[in-house]
Amino acid sequence: MGANQENTELFTDKSNSYAKYRSSYPAEMIDRIVEPFKTQSTINAADIGAGTGISSRLLGDAGVKVTAVEPNRAMAEAADEHTNVEYIIAPAESTGLESNSYDLVTSFQAFHWFHFDESLKEFNRLLKPDGKLALVWSYWDESDDFTGKFNSLINKASSKFEEKVTPYDGFPSGYIKKWRIRLLWKLGWLPYFSSVEKLRFSYDQNLPKSDIIGYAKSQSFIKHEGELWSELCEGLETLAKSVDNDTITLKYRVTLFLCNPK
Repeated sequence: MGANQENTELFTDKSNSYAKYRSSYPAEMIDRIVEPFKTQSTINAADIGAGTGISSRLLGDAGVKVTAVEPNRAMAEAADEHTNVEYIIAPAESTGLESNSYDLVTSFQAFHWFHFDESLKEFNRLLKPDGKLALVWSYWDESDDFTGKFNSLINKASSKFEEKVTPYDGFPSGYIKKWRIRLLWKLGWLPYFSSVEKLRFSYDQNLPKSDIIGYAKSQSFIKHEGELWSELCEGLETLAKSVDNDTITLKYRVTLFLCNPK
């Protein structure tokens, strides 16, 4: 989450659903992010757009001292406590944190909500010269039959709502931002950073069948009322019933971009 106040507030009524249902991340990816600093006695990270703290706690479990930066107070207040994690309420573009003080700056499933140039400039300011920026995105793996069907139902429900809830709001700035993020994905390009590595991982999330509607409520681009929502709930319940056991599995493709400050 990030600079646009209207977009930030989209997450207020989803904080409890985020905390309860959103997926975690693969342990091997967390290890890869932390690995360059393993010989240090202390590793400091700023986790930007931390939401309800899923990524922050994973880093904390790995021994990292984490400052979790989140602009939405309801999301931060829904986070479970962790001895290695401290929350602050601030936007990604102006965190108020000390310059050149962090080994890691991370953003899990959130960078696309930020102002592109201003946030990257801030991340560069926060990092030590030998620090690392880690940007992570996790997407449903449509090659899996169940996950693909789930994704199709979600897309159908969001199709008439998504133009109002988009990280690429505004023209031309939103259009330019969209293409800059595509340059990151295609060419590994980011201003203020160099030596961009693109690494891929997979992750499985197992949920009780009864949680499928709750999980859908955690999606920021779905309106949780009206005819489209009712149709989605009916479709998801039918999909869940098609699974023989009491647990459903959603599969993810997770991409990590790891780079150095210039």
